[in-house]
Amino acid sequence: MLNKIVDVIVDRPLYSVHPKEKDLVYELNYGYIPNTISPVDKEEIDAYILDVDQPVQSYKGRVIAIIHRFGDEDKLIVSNRDYSKEEIYKKTYFQEQYFKSYIEMAYTTKEDILFDLSQHGFKNTDTVLLHTSLKSFGAIEGKDILTAFKEYFSSGLVILPTHSWSSITKNNDVFDVKKTPSCVGALTNLALADAEFKRSLHPTHSVCAYGKKKEEYLKLDLNQSTPVSPTGCFGSLWKMDAKILFLGAPLSKNTLIHSIEEEMNVPDRFTKEIYHFTSIGYDGTYSYEMPRHYSTKREHLSENYTKLLPHLLEYEIAKELYIGNSKTILVYAKACYDYVKYLLEKNIHLFDDDKEYEDNYEGYKKTKQ
Repeated sequence: MLNKIVDVIVDRPLYSVHPKEKDLVYELNYGYIPNTISPVDKEEIDAYILDVDQPVQSYKGRVIAIIHRFGDEDKLIVSNRDYSKEEIYKKTYFQEQYFKSYIEMAYTTKEDILFDLSQHGFKNTDTVLLHTSLKSFGAIEGKDILTAFKEYFSSGLVILPTHSWSSITKNNDVFDVKKTPSCVGALTNLALADAEFKRSLHPTHSVCAYGKKKEEYLKLDLNQSTPVSPTGCFGSLWKMDAKILFLGAPLSKNTLIHSIEEEMNVPDRFTKEIYHFTSIGYDGTYSYEMPRHYSTKREHLSENYTKLLPHLLEYEIAKELYIGNSKTILVYAKACYDYVKYLLEKNIHLFDDDKEYEDNYEGYKKTKQ
């Protein structure tokens, strides 16, 4: 119902008392949308009215946001002017503080993303890797998303994958750090067009980074001999205590796991053929000799990584949250590295299929003692 014009019948006007909770006084006009049905309680859909400072009986306005309560009915935010997510959060806190929820905006802004990052406890010194789906953020320009992350992590490091494995496929193919497009999403190509981001020289699995330590970090991809080396930009994330964000992207995009499989010498992960690639860099050319990813089990073997998610959530190695309108999985790189190594030590073929598995992770139990 975002952006729709609706009529609200007010049955709990401003300053009225909740019919059951006598200590709860309404700080907004609150009512319902006639001729609608909530799938949760089978009654009309409720709505807050934001831009009226006196009690009213009815109101006509635009749905500028929706509060999605977990396990409860949605609440519409109706207004005839725009409010930020932070303003909506504060204005509805008198009642919403008693529920777990997230706010979906009709139009997401840079300030909304900054607010979300702050609410979820990120530090400006964090190292974050972003696996992204641009459309998952809602109505917002990609450049504004990048600006938000650059501003928030001003003293940290912001990394995006800028892979080119879909175009650098044949022996003697040439990767140009300035010209070869990324094959892993629109936002990654916007980052490549941003002069404040710089790209690594890995011919098939490059990254781009923003931050004071980007030069040192990007050097990790020089002279590598595998797609995702344990000592390269992805393989080093756990040592940097990085936070990996899957912003509308599935866990199959977790390139860190490729590097752990390389470290553990998991069989059936590479082509037998060794390819020669040339990378045209910022100050010269570089030669790379390496196999490509390949498995006899499945064309895109990383799809099997998704079976990790319920376990990562159970062991608090990951958690679910929302940034902008994007449903996001936050994975702690160091904890993920330790857990996946533990799994592969017990079963080196774990990711050969997508079958569920059971475990009793000692590392988790130790952290809880």
